[in-house]
Amino acid sequence: MNPVALYFASGESLYLGVLLLLVVIVVSPFLKKTWSARLRNVGAWIGLTMIVMACPPFPLGMYLTFVVVFLFWFIASNRTEATRTWMKVRHVSTGILVVLLLVLAVVEFSHRRMPLIVGEPSDHLVVIGDSISSGIDPHIPAWPVVLQQISGVSVTNLAKPGAQVSEALSMARQLTPDDHLVLIEIGGNDLLMGVSSEEFKQHLDALLSKVTAPERTVAMFELPLLPHKIAYGRIQRRLATKYRISLIPKRYLAGVISGANATSDGLHLSATGSRRMAALVAEVLSSVLKSAPDQRTNPL
Repeated sequence: MNPVALYFASGESLYLGVLLLLVVIVVSPFLKKTWSARLRNVGAWIGLTMIVMACPPFPLGMYLTFVVVFLFWFIASNRTEATRTWMKVRHVSTGILVVLLLVLAVVEFSHRRMPLIVGEPSDHLVVIGDSISSGIDPHIPAWPVVLQQISGVSVTNLAKPGAQVSEALSMARQLTPDDHLVLIEIGGNDLLMGVSSEEFKQHLDALLSKVTAPERTVAMFELPLLPHKIAYGRIQRRLATKYRISLIPKRYLAGVISGANATSDGLHLSATGSRRMAALVAEVLSSVLKSAPDQRTNPL
């Protein structure tokens, strides 16, 4: 996958977009020349685009409020008539827009950090996933195999190439009461194949309902998003909260895939990508894996 697309899908462009828009807002009152005002307008639209392309899964109402306030600020800032009404609109919209930008950045930043996963330590991990976890080349070990090699932890890999969330329920049925640690990496095929958000929600709800159980720790990779699939992110976060599942921020999975020589075709992991993914999972689950390595380096 294109590194630029993965950068936006990881959500990282949100913070650069917020910073750019804040700078534009601060310098805007001091711009008197036509060319500088035009440059401000270009910067404002670039900042807005970077925020939207980051696909933060905010509620639709928050998106609409933000866009409306931005448009009021943009129009008021470009008015040539300095009437009292438009000056008031500009001042009010500027204040609200700054507050909204800071709130959006802070809220999303709380979903950016590596989660601290708590639960009973386990020497066994079960993976439910798609081709990212199963691999597609028999000559390249899938990352669960690499994880087992580097950690000494037994890993049961139930992942299947091309699997969608609806098919993951059959994987979940293979879990036993002795499986106390489960990692879910699935949903990318739903996103790419155009599965509706409602179907995705129903299937993911059924999957998590089946997987969660007393004395079982479950973690799930958040999906890197595309603008027309922001609802997927809302659904993942809502259901993760409902079932008390640790959600691994999307920037980590995007970071593995976008790494140098990490994939064989832009998406599926190469040997290098498998090692990076295994190291990431070992780090994420270090607090609940009994035989996790003593020393790790951040794969990102």
